[in-house]
Amino acid sequence: MPSVPRRARRLMAGLVLANLAAGLLSQAASVAALAQRATTIRVFAASELVVALTFDAGADRGYTELILDTLAVKGVGASFGLTGQWAEANPDLVQRMAREGHHLINHSWSHRSFTGRSTGSAPLSAAERAEELRRTEELIRQLTGVELRPYFRPPYGDFDDSVLADLAANGYTLNIMWTIDTLGWTGLPTEEIIQRVLAAAEPGAIVLMHVGSQSQDAVALPGLIDQLRARGYRFATVRDLVEGRAGPESRYFPETGHWVGHGFLRYWERFGGLAVFGYPLTEEYQDPGTGLTTQWFERARFEWHPGAWPERNDVLLGRLGAEVVTEREGIGPFRPAQPVAGCTYFPQTGHNLCGGFRAYWERFGDLAVYGYPISEEFQEMNPDDGRVYTVQYFERARFEWHPGAWPERWDVLLGRLGAQLLVRRR
Repeated sequence: MPSVPRRARRLMAGLVLANLAAGLLSQAASVAALAQRATTIRVFAASELVVALTFDAGADRGYTELILDTLAVKGVGASFGLTGQWAEANPDLVQRMAREGHHLINHSWSHRSFTGRSTGSAPLSAAERAEELRRTEELIRQLTGVELRPYFRPPYGDFDDSVLADLAANGYTLNIMWTIDTLGWTGLPTEEIIQRVLAAAEPGAIVLMHVGSQSQDAVALPGLIDQLRARGYRFATVRDLVEGRAGPESRYFPETGHWVGHGFLRYWERFGGLAVFGYPLTEEYQDPGTGLTTQWFERARFEWHPGAWPERNDVLLGRLGAEVVTEREGIGPFRPAQPVAGCTYFPQTGHNLCGGFRAYWERFGDLAVYGYPISEEFQEMNPDDGRVYTVQYFERARFEWHPGAWPERWDVLLGRLGAQLLVRRR
């Protein structure tokens, strides 16, 4: 074998190193590109019987109101994939979804296939995809204050690597597919829809349904919920499952059909439980008005304020008492009073706290739970039973005196302000 000159050997080594470096750079670029793609979710890893009900809304108004009514009655939270055009045509329904704590997902503006696979059309450009996402998110934000990112559901379920890269570039890092398609949109009868879901149900499953008038999903929904529950399943939104708010640190209340989890559950158990807060009336949701994670109870509204009060699980109570008497401020018993002998006077609000009401306030929560008194004691009819009781309003509660009802708590029961205010909001 002829010898290779030293200079040539150096040149060959340089070429080898250059090729190796180029290969490594190419691999690094591929890894970086992969890291910048959205993650596709078809089913969640779950050890318990939980499913996510999802509804796509991109055609007509259809049975949306019936679906929302059923979810409210059954106490189930769901995820809705909304196109911008549908939301623009049905702003009242979008606002109701957000108000009732459902999870909203970006389903594009016009329901055009991003790849063109299902429609036989050309793929959308990166700029067109970005515009489809942007217009929808801006409209939903304007209507509800809710941010759709990072959740996206592709029209027709069409996506490829380029779509996943474009989604991530626009802040949509989760591409939400499904485990079970009910095929209700094909006209499948109600009973077949239910059996189709029951046959394929598994822990962490995502069920795809539609709100349009061509689908029988709305009609099947009550029976589907009942039969899944009969098999031990409970329900969570896609967001709940992504954020881990549907885990084992949760408690289900069959009396109202809602779950309480994590910090809210620990607060509920530690600072009063059923006697003080009552049963949950909603799931956790992001209040579009405040931006706070919120949950309503019969007698309270829990709000999560990160970092505000670590020793109380960062939970603060909504000022329900103050909110319910807004129109009565400065009138009658809500007018600031003079100090009364034998009572505790609060100059912060100008009201007295006396007798059993004071004993209850001091023993079962005081300022941290109930806030300051904002009225004197007076007689008022209870809207729940139509009877007249001695009551007193506080920033976050209404005390009612029920003679003989609960001696160990000075015969004090709390008014159901949460239930009353929630009805007004709906």
